[in-house]
Amino acid sequence: MGAAMAFQCSSFYTNVTVSALSYLPAFPPFENHYETVAFLKGFTARNASTASPFKGAVNVTETFSISADFCWPFRSHHGPHGGPPYGGPPNGEPLDVQLLTHGLGFDKSYWNFYGESSEYNYINAATGAGYATLSYDRIGNGLSSIPDPYTLQQAPIELAVLEQLTIKLRDGTLDSCIRQPVRKVFHVGHSFGSALSHGVAAKSPGLSDGVILTGYAAITLGGGPFAISSGLHLAKENQPERFGNHSTGSLTWGDELANQYSFLTAPYFDPKVLAYAEAHKFPFSISEFLTQGLIETNATAFTGPVLLMAADTDLIFCQSDCVGIVDQLAPFFPAAAPFETYIQPNTGHGMNLHYNATAMYGVVNKFLKDHA
Repeated sequence: MGAAMAFQCSSFYTNVTVSALSYLPAFPPFENHYETVAFLKGFTARNASTASPFKGAVNVTETFSISADFCWPFRSHHGPHGGPPYGGPPNGEPLDVQLLTHGLGFDKSYWNFYGESSEYNYINAATGAGYATLSYDRIGNGLSSIPDPYTLQQAPIELAVLEQLTIKLRDGTLDSCIRQPVRKVFHVGHSFGSALSHGVAAKSPGLSDGVILTGYAAITLGGGPFAISSGLHLAKENQPERFGNHSTGSLTWGDELANQYSFLTAPYFDPKVLAYAEAHKFPFSISEFLTQGLIETNATAFTGPVLLMAADTDLIFCQSDCVGIVDQLAPFFPAAAPFETYIQPNTGHGMNLHYNATAMYGVVNKFLKDHA
């Protein structure tokens, strides 16, 4: 009887309680889009102030509801006498799990873009390589809690969420759909999600068995161009049918051309992919944009494998040319075994949305097979 490899997923919610620093903005909440543009102009000015945009920080303890998908390799078998197919992971079989963290402007669907049969679906590639995956909506995105974008939707708090998700995944308390013990956890990120995955390796190195950083570099050379091209549109005005109840601290870019400028490189993407990404985008908060640099980056105690997978024309991190930039991350991982870099050709910052995404997926999963 034949067998076909595929994957199955279980969707669930889990509550995560974290304690972390909340940084207090030194500027008042925006009242309208004129104020966001004025803030942007000051932020990107030649003589921009070097003063912190925050006036202090306080310790907070918050509980968030996190929406997640757990997926695993699935071999379909036909039962006796041609009965219905059955399958799934055997109870008790240890799992190696890739914990997937998306970047700004997306939710967890970044990892299964266009569905199960799509060539852009990273989960399909990872489960095909024998891994389970855990993807989740970062707070403020998708079906997870929507906290205050000024004081709570911030990088240090989001790092704490990722740490707690990892702990729950490892100790078996995340959800009942995960019936197997977890042997290894690999943190895989894109963009802001890579910054958070990097932060786990730096702050809590024992939680991770390997780190894959995509759409990332040691410095954010194109942060200004990204912000300028976005125009810091209020999400509630840009897509009122989806985000009409969001705070003025939830921001986005104006249209698909701004989306292309920051995330995609022509002619190496399908225009239908751009249209879909624009229609399904999610806001970013003003404070997560301003607090990414507050995440710890010196991963001196991390001894697992690290792969930096950069896009050759990444605007946001490399200002559209990553050659000579990617190796600058190596000093942050002095004990990694190994630390490797790879520059994906014909690709912009939104790496999973380009024609050659499957080639990148092959490099990532081979790296983990070879070194972890």
